Amino acid sequence: MSKRPPSGDGLRAEETFFQFLEGVARFVFWGGILASLVSVGLLVYTFLLFASPNGDASPDRAAANVEILRKVLAAGVLSVGVGAAYLFWGEEILGALLLIAAAALYFAPLIVPMVAGDAGVAAVVSRASLGAIQNAGTFLGLVAIAVIVLDVAQRMRLRAVYGAKADALRYGRNVGKEVDFQNVFLGKCWQLPYCRKFVRERCPIYHAQTTCWRERVGCMCEEDVIRGAMEGRPAPKNQEEAFRLIPYNQKLSAEAKAERCRSCVIYNERQKHKYRLAVPLLFAAYGGAVALWHRSMLQGVEGLIRKLDEVIGIATYREGQRMLTEQVPFVVQALLLACLIIVALAYSLKAVEYLIFKAKV
Repeated sequence: MSKRPPSGDGLRAEETFFQFLEGVARFVFWGGILASLVSVGLLVYTFLLFASPNGDASPDRAAANVEILRKVLAAGVLSVGVGAAYLFWGEEILGALLLIAAAALYFAPLIVPMVAGDAGVAAVVSRASLGAIQNAGTFLGLVAIAVIVLDVAQRMRLRAVYGAKADALRYGRNVGKEVDFQNVFLGKCWQLPYCRKFVRERCPIYHAQTTCWRERVGCMCEEDVIRGAMEGRPAPKNQEEAFRLIPYNQKLSAEAKAERCRSCVIYNERQKHKYRLAVPLLFAAYGGAVALWHRSMLQGVEGLIRKLDEVIGIATYREGQRMLTEQVPFVVQALLLACLIIVALAYSLKAVEYLIFKAKV
């Protein structure tokens, strides 16, 4: 039994529900930003207060407040991450921005003392204040990585199944697949879906055993090929004779012909095959690079952190007595490397997507 299409009332109810969800997401997002900013401000203030040797604040009361702020900040950054993911899903830089914010929070125990002074780092309350900020960075980082992974997975699935967006296809967009269509991996045009059998039998491209995108002549874009099939005009079975009968269009420039190919539904199928080949190769390349050069990569991360230490020292007119990497465990450096690899892989996949489905390489 087939499903009945939703009625007008059903559509309005669905639209109202999504508007409600968007309103909730906006409230959660902006509420999370407010809670995060207030919590970070109070935690940094607590750090500065106990960094002063002349402070007379109560450590016990401050420690209790830090625990409350730790929970508020964790809830705030989670709200920001979830709200941003719902409101801005599909934005190219969403995951990267969340990851940058997470890194800024996570490395607060390293950056704040260098900017504001490290006299209070040894104090229990000071360490707890910066630890609460670092804890929030961990939560936001997990959300950011989840957003990046889900976004990339969704893009991979959509591109592998549908290829280029429908509005980018001008030729053959409304043509249905043949019932007995072929789908040879990286095959020629007449070995792919949307190649119509009645056209193929009379197509000089098919009998010449070449491809429409190589000759810049196809059944979706060249009127003479379609007319010949509609009129039942026979095509020679001999390959050389079929080549001579290919109706090259002399009125269009080479670029105009190439643009027709880039906008063709059959060529889009071949691009989908290229994408399905490129993605596993890209994953294999990253996996191989990590396996072969992970030690060098970790050294590069260490050098990056040292450079950050140097830049902050110059910006704050302070001579760093301890290098930043001496305060960062190996596990943290490994996690930072993993985050960098995930981000690089995600944007490499987007670059592959652009080259195949936008530039049509």
